[in-house]
Amino acid sequence: MQQDIGNISNIIFDLGGVILNIDPQRTVNEMQKLGIDNFEAVYAHLKQTHTLDELEKGLLTQREFLDQIKRDSDRNLTDEQILKAWNALLLDFPEKYIRLLQYLKASPRFRTFLLSNTNSIHYQTYTRTLQEDFSIKGLEELFDKAYFSHELHMRKPDAEIYEYVIKDSELDPRVTLFIDDSEVNIEAARKLDIKAFHLRRGNNLIDLFPEHSRAR
Repeated sequence: MQQDIGNISNIIFDLGGVILNIDPQRTVNEMQKLGIDNFEAVYAHLKQTHTLDELEKGLLTQREFLDQIKRDSDRNLTDEQILKAWNALLLDFPEKYIRLLQYLKASPRFRTFLLSNTNSIHYQTYTRTLQEDFSIKGLEELFDKAYFSHELHMRKPDAEIYEYVIKDSELDPRVTLFIDDSEVNIEAARKLDIKAFHLRRGNNLIDLFPEHSRAR
């Protein structure tokens, strides 16, 4: 895994699959345990109707989302059951990544940012995990600025969200590195001249920053 960061001044991190371990299959499994044997079809319908896009853009409330799941699944489920299953994909924040982010934010060399496609339901859950596991109030503490799709009403890979971040934080794309686990999101960033690194499964984020490894 190689990426030249010699001229990089700004780093934009994705969240799920980069900093936060996730396993979407766990949500599928939990939904099936609730009797939603066709959850993959339900999920496909949510995508086709742009329900998931609207949730991640903050255009759909938690109440509306839960009601949609109930209608599509045709099951008599409680809100708590659905929320538990929906959040099942969220695993943990590896401590080594938390320490890396703290190190990078303190470094005079870099400005660091978060850019995540997320939703208010997941946001509440992983924020609570950070508080319980690391006594960190929220992801906002780990970056110069954190950008969340459900707050911006925009999402990756649409160009507008990258353009917003660049303008809002006055970033020069030529010295900005974007790290994401989605090739689609990576290609969208590159079209705007942002340096981008596709973090594939099995890659170690720490390896991108040998300077940090030496400092430990």
